[in-house]
Amino acid sequence: MKGACQLAHIHSLLDTQTSQTKMPSLELHGFSISPPSRAVHMTLDLLKLEYSFIDVNVLEGGTRTPEFLSINPQHTVPVLVDGNLTITESRAAMTYLVSQHRPSQLYPCCAKKRSQIDQRLYFNIGTFYKRMGDCVYPVNFGKKNSVDEEDKEALKEALMWVNQMVVGGYVLGNSMTIADVDFLSTMSSLEACDFINLSPYKNLKIWSDKMKKEIPNYADNCGKGALAFGAWFKSNYKQ
Repeated sequence: MKGACQLAHIHSLLDTQTSQTKMPSLELHGFSISPPSRAVHMTLDLLKLEYSFIDVNVLEGGTRTPEFLSINPQHTVPVLVDGNLTITESRAAMTYLVSQHRPSQLYPCCAKKRSQIDQRLYFNIGTFYKRMGDCVYPVNFGKKNSVDEEDKEALKEALMWVNQMVVGGYVLGNSMTIADVDFLSTMSSLEACDFINLSPYKNLKIWSDKMKKEIPNYADNCGKGALAFGAWFKSNYKQ
């Protein structure tokens, strides 16, 4: 396994040298309001990769055009294209980018370490992001104008768990992984919606502030989109 990781690293260096003489093969089809899109966008900048960003306005039918459906029939964003490879799930795209282009401790080769990072990624999609979504998406899409207390309590439980996870400074231990990037896409959206008191989660506040400083180009690849997400929520929300 160690030899395979070293070989992957050599290939990534060769790819980097080659990319300096050609147009970037990486394309991110995304929508800045979308938290998963922002997670992949942050990953690309964190890894200092060359890429093209293609804006897909989901709210105006951008994922339903023949052109977009030809690359993702599921009509969802983000979509990462790398040459003849297409990835239509954000977390799969993030792990691929590190493994293929910048092997590092952000998503290390060690199977045991990867299992812990994967566990956090699955927690975000299945619990943290999902519970935030249960609260905000019905409001965003105009199905409700308030958040059910039951959904709020479920989200608070998830926040308590995340607050415990980041006690060491990061989502997993004392160094950044792609799980931090993934969690930040959720947390920044939640902060922008501003419908729940986040002050009890002090570790989470410290972690969030630190991550926003450590992610290159945060304002462009996540911050502005998070604010737009919050504005979308607030346009329909009545306390």
